[in-house]
Amino acid sequence: MGRIKHYAAIAGRTLTRTPLPNFVYEIGFGKVRIVKPPAPVQKRHAIDIELLNRTRTVWLDKHKADRGIIVYLHGGSYMAGPFVGDWEWLSKQVDARECAGLLIDYRYGPDYMHPTALEDTFEVIKGLSHQGLITQGNWAVAGHQSGAGLALSLASLVNTRVDGGLANVEAKPAGIVLMNPLLDLEFTNLELSETNQHDPVHERRIMQLAAKKYAGRTPLDDPALSPLNGDLQGLPPVHLSVGTKDLFLTDSRIVTHQFEREGIDLTYREIPGKISVNPRLRRGADMARLLEEQGEFLEANLAETPGK
Repeated sequence: MGRIKHYAAIAGRTLTRTPLPNFVYEIGFGKVRIVKPPAPVQKRHAIDIELLNRTRTVWLDKHKADRGIIVYLHGGSYMAGPFVGDWEWLSKQVDARECAGLLIDYRYGPDYMHPTALEDTFEVIKGLSHQGLITQGNWAVAGHQSGAGLALSLASLVNTRVDGGLANVEAKPAGIVLMNPLLDLEFTNLELSETNQHDPVHERRIMQLAAKKYAGRTPLDDPALSPLNGDLQGLPPVHLSVGTKDLFLTDSRIVTHQFEREGIDLTYREIPGKISVNPRLRRGADMARLLEEQGEFLEANLAETPGK
């Protein structure tokens, strides 16, 4: 019996380390998404679903927008999402801040390719700016994994295109919250990653295939896709968090040095294990402390909104 268990353990380890055919990884692309807030979130908030500049958006407590707006971009490697954990994170922060939350349900692969997600998010911000809902200092943008990379690209785009469509040329985000951000679609640093020993090969293969499909003909090192290669000057304060077993630990450490060189006001946190919102928001004391700190960051930056 002991030998059977031993060989079963070896077989299990081999399976987690052996790449599978690409079609196996691609089965779920574009199929995993929770389009409506789960029941507990719906009970806590007023929900408004709106189509803005052809992009679906979901508000939590829109009537509190004058107290600030948290714009959230979900993860999923540009092939999935949002997940239950995305709704849970946004709900907790909206509750703590007593403000409005907005999840942008941007389009992604395999049906759409870059720059669709970035254009969708920018057009939503532009539309809200024209409506007067987005103004200087009254909104922050947050995201997890690919959503975090998209949040950074969005902030950079708003920074450079304020005179190219935004009604209020000062309508830049007051802060950026990044969680385990996907910042480099070339995955240049995966082989250097301190987390290789923790992550099954399947996670890396899925992300690499998803990146290539979503990028289409765009080079993977394009700064709009991989903000690690972009211009990070002039960004608002950033809160960046990553887990010690997260795949993008190395990239997170690298980008902190870039933020510091550019003089960006940065709060950086590493927590044990993984920061996970898929499928559910991670529980436990470490995550609870991180959520509280993120809330304090949002409070400190959104509190300076003129006219409140």
